[in-house]
Amino acid sequence: MMKMTDDTFAKLVAEEVKNRVDQDTRDILLEPENWSRWERALIVLVENLNSQLRQIEEDVQSDRERYGNIEDGHILLAEALGAYENRKKKIERFRFHVEKRLTQVSKMIATGVKMEDDLGKTLILLKNSIKKHKEMMLHYDLEETAIDRALWDALDGYWNFDKITERDL
Repeated sequence: MMKMTDDTFAKLVAEEVKNRVDQDTRDILLEPENWSRWERALIVLVENLNSQLRQIEEDVQSDRERYGNIEDGHILLAEALGAYENRKKKIERFRFHVEKRLTQVSKMIATGVKMEDDLGKTLILLKNSIKKHKEMMLHYDLEETAIDRALWDALDGYWNFDKITERDL
């Protein structure tokens, strides 16, 4: 991968959070050598968003003071507050997604395992498959094996495959 400036990398990170990058670009971030840099960029982004929210609060206070002394200032204040509220909601929504991604990246760093967006979908599919397997075995009155029981136990969080012996088969 070619070397990116910190600014370019930070822009890439922000665009990735917004889901505005293609898979090849996303794959660059998913390279293990980029994880720490990705995490730092997300932390800086959260700090920047928090700073923007603080600035909005300061601007609201300034406008309250400024428009409080003007005749019909309440109309101008209401317009300004509405605009601030809209901007604040957008920033907070984006910050939520940035913090979510930060959690995912931090988890990748801690575990050494790449995050996969489809992992949750795969887990649900596997869980439903095991349930359907059990349901069909019971419905068709098929004889269950030790392997079947171990598979079903996995749904309850128990790993019993290691307990199966050749005699159980």
